[in-house]
Amino acid sequence: MRVFVVEDEYISRERIKRFLQSIPDIEIVGEAESKSDAIKKIKELEPDVLILDIKLPDGTGIELAKEVLESGLEPYIIFATAYGDYAVEAFKVNAIDYILKPYELSDVENAISKVKSAESKKNNILNISKLIHNENEFLIPVKHLNKIILLKPEDIYYIKAELSETIIRTADNEYFSNKKLYEFENLLKPKGFFKIHKSYIVNLAKIKEMKLAEQSKFVIYFNGISDTLKTSRDGAKALREYLGL
Repeated sequence: MRVFVVEDEYISRERIKRFLQSIPDIEIVGEAESKSDAIKKIKELEPDVLILDIKLPDGTGIELAKEVLESGLEPYIIFATAYGDYAVEAFKVNAIDYILKPYELSDVENAISKVKSAESKKNNILNISKLIHNENEFLIPVKHLNKIILLKPEDIYYIKAELSETIIRTADNEYFSNKKLYEFENLLKPKGFFKIHKSYIVNLAKIKEMKLAEQSKFVIYFNGISDTLKTSRDGAKALREYLGL
């Protein structure tokens, strides 16, 4: 794993680098002592892991983490700092761990272990996705309780964006996924799914009827479930054009 360290204190920076060098499969690809210097190098190097101090000469590690994430990069983030009162803010930027100075080798090892565990889970999901996407069968992994369920697109009625998750509705259940709605839209458009609203895509094959509502919108009724969905005005217009109405 490729690690980048941001720490303005030389002694602390060397200490954490020494700890990292003793951990197998870790490569330190860069370091910085300020936010402005770090953001340039991080965008260029695209490390897997960032280890960030909170207080930097020209800002905070939390601000840096936000900038990195907004740039489209998705490194694992570990905060290593003397300030314990920033933990809540740190976890809002998806920090995987928050270790306090004076930290020991075991603290750094535990943080890296959490990263490796998260990366392993992510790779397992990617491998499952590769295995189940082929010309003959197309399945979608979703969460249900403590299990991963593989759904066929034809069993899905609609998919709804809600907060940080998406909800997948079938005839008898609701399932959850961390995929964004636009990812499902791109994935399922060739399978007859259509975006009717910024928060919904529907399986056109499951629609029973569409009734006109106010402002030229549609209320959509499904075969087999009692749920109804209302399109947006733009969604209704796009649906009319798609269906040639």
